[in-house]
Formats: sequence, C-alpha cells, structure tokens
Amino acid sequence: MKNAFLKKLTLLAGDAVLIVAALYTAPALRFGSFFDLGRFFGPAEAFSVVSYLFFFYVFDLYNLEERFSRGAFVIRFGASVVVASIFIAAMFFLFRVPLYSPGIFFLDGVLIFFFCMAWRLVFEQVRERAGRPLRLAVLGAGEAGQEFYEVVKGKRDYEVVGFLDDDEEKWGGTVGTVPVLGGSDLLPSLVREQQVDRVILAVTHAIPPGVYKKLIEAKFSGVNVYEMPAFYEMVAEKIPVRHISDLRLTHSTMSGARRSVYTRRVKRVVDVSLSLCGLVVSLPVMALLCIAVRLDSPGPALFVQKRIGRQERPFALYKFRTMRYGSENERAYAGHKDDPRITRVGKVLRLFRLDELPQLWNVLKGEMSLIGPRALMEEEVREFNPAVPCFSLRHTVRPGITGWAQVNYRHGATKEDALEKLQYDLYYLKNMSFLLDLDILLRTVRVVLFGKGAR
Repeated sequence: MKNAFLKKLTLLAGDAVLIVAALYTAPALRFGSFFDLGRFFGPAEAFSVVSYLFFFYVFDLYNLEERFSRGAFVIRFGASVVVASIFIAAMFFLFRVPLYSPGIFFLDGVLIFFFCMAWRLVFEQVRERAGRPLRLAVLGAGEAGQEFYEVVKGKRDYEVVGFLDDDEEKWGGTVGTVPVLGGSDLLPSLVREQQVDRVILAVTHAIPPGVYKKLIEAKFSGVNVYEMPAFYEMVAEKIPVRHISDLRLTHSTMSGARRSVYTRRVKRVVDVSLSLCGLVVSLPVMALLCIAVRLDSPGPALFVQKRIGRQERPFALYKFRTMRYGSENERAYAGHKDDPRITRVGKVLRLFRLDELPQLWNVLKGEMSLIGPRALMEEEVREFNPAVPCFSLRHTVRPGITGWAQVNYRHGATKEDALEKLQYDLYYLKNMSFLLDLDILLRTVRVVLFGKGAR
C-alpha cells in the first residue's frame, strides 16, 4: 500500500543520508579534520551511495515485516555492507578511479554498518510507538473473507478485529483466530467500539440494499470501505482470481493491455538493448557452460522446446540442458524439488538461473521479453486454460525470462500453482510500468544471488 511504500522510502532516504555522512566522517577520523563538503561529494561518492543502497535492496533489507534487531538480520546487513564495499573497490580498480586508502575504506564500511543499523533501530521504535496497526472489520466470513484473512494475518500493519456475516450458522465461529460476531446490522457498533479504520466487503453474491446502507453510514463516519479484491491487491500485490468478476476486469485499468509509449516502444527498446549487451557479455560464460553440460552427460548442450508465446503463438525456446537427454517428457517429476532427471551441472545452472541465458536470443528475436509471464509448454496451456479462470489473459503480452510471478512464487506444475502464479501475472498486467519492471529486475538479482525460488 501507499503507506508501506512511504515507510520504505523514508527508511531508504535515511540510509542515503547516513551513508553520505559515513563517507564524509571516515576521512575526518583518519586525518583529524573535515573536508569542504561541497568539494568532497563527487561522482565516485555518488556511485558509492547508489551501490550501497542497491545491495541493501538485493539483500532484502527493506522488508518491513522483519524485526531489525534479529541476529539473522544483523548478519545479513553486515554481509550486504561487505559485498557492496568489495563491489565498489572492484569498480574503482577496474575503471582506475582514485581510491581511498585501505584504512579509510575500512572505516567507511564500519561507519555505514553502525550508522544505518542504529537508524533502523530508531526507525522501528518510532514506527511502533507512533502508529498502531490498521484495524479491519470484514463483512463476509465465506471463502472470500477467509482468503483475505490468510493474506493479512501475519502482517504487522493490519489487525482484523472481527467478521460479520448474515449467515446465522457462522455466528459464534471463527475465521482463523478472529470471531464471527454476528450479522451486518452490527457494523455501526463494531466500527464505533473497536475503532475500525477500514471495512472490507468480502461478499461475492448479491448484496441486499440494507447492507449497502450500513456501508454508506460507515463511509460517512470517516471509515474507508474497500471491496475485498481491491484491498487484497494492495496488500498481497496479486489479484484474487477466484473472487473477481468479468465486470470488474472490464472496468479495471490494464497497463499491460494499454497502448502506451512504454508498452509499445520503450519496453521493446530496453529488451533489445539489454539482451544484446547480455549476449555479448555472457558469451564466454555460455561457451564454458556448453562444455560443462556436454562433459557432464551425453546429449546436446542446448535444449530447444516448443513454448506458447504472445497471442498463444508457439515458438522455439532455448535453454541450457539441465536434464538427462530424452527425459524431458517424463512429466511425473515436474515441479519436484528432487527431480531425478536433473544432472549435476543442471542443478548448479538451475540454482543460479544460468540455464535461462540462451533465452536472451529469444528476446532479441522478439519472441520473448526480459520481463513477463513464464512461457509455458503447449500441454500446460491445454490443461490450465479450461481449469483456471482468466488463464488466457496471461498470453496478451510477450512471455518473459523473469517476471512478477517468478520472483514471488516457487516453481510448480499443479493447477493450484498455476492459479497462484496467474494472480501475480494479472497483477503485472494490470500495473505494468517501468518502475515495476525495475523492481522485478532487482528482485531477480536477489533470486540469482541467494538461489531463492530456484528449482
């Protein structure tokens, strides 16, 4: 939500200021006097600040759901500072930028760690004292209400204070740990007594006029009223496919379907530029990988398979072979963590997503994009199209090497997995933009570095 984004932006801005302060303070501690601030800050310092912020993001240090004081977080924070410092030193050496002395460079890292760690502890204390979780009342204790509860129950910014439902059989029961208090007629008193901030309408059937009247009263008392799919989308960053209607999709703005400058031209220019650069830079690596694949098991280094692209047109997708040659059609193990078909080299390639590198050629040819829904096999499309609602919508854009579903959800081959990934794909189609694509690219770096989500 917008509130969570502002909090992350505040945390990032504080980091940026303190990194600059650390870079300025380290020489002062070393030499005993401060430099002129106007002459001190130049391109090298700006690059250092951006690099530290980049690695903080890659190491998932802007996750507001995690306690900053936990040991695992402190270790990860220290690791991010070390990796960022090594990266900056390597770039300075590579491009012959005058480097600080090793002593000052070490002091920079130490000061950045302590300054930014202290800022996080202060940020968490202020956050806990200044605000309380948004208190939510949910109207509807059926499937939509239950699914909504599963999304918000573990989040620190939200607290569900009660469910209301006009089905008397549900009264006195619970959804998770939250009671179903009674019917919709209790809404005004619940809002007043529990200091409710948001009312969530989680009803998929026809709503009686009397219920609308209660919702209008709540709205005019200063409480915001949301339909469950809209609030669910803001919290979970995916669209609840089972609880939206065709009418809602018709009225929703779909950035991916709109013919904007970004979707028509800029995105394709970025795809061509980055795929061409990626092919040139990774060519030596791909040559070594070809040799490794061939030495590890008999068969060709590249795996070519028919996949379904934009407008459901088939195309030949290229990957490094990660399975025993000829076993790719044995679908019984698809999606399994310990797939016996995968070779030793294949496991390493999959862990760091290196098997996807040849798909840069598909991007250059215009069959794929760098970012988009995963390109599926023909049999998967035939299986999921009739079984998963709105499934065909994911084929309105080019499939991607990486995407919103790929960085948020594990690999899987069941209908449940397909439904879950479709919810992320529809969110991407609805909100496609340069900033969202940039976010996906940064998260992909995190996945590659830590093997998160690898299969």
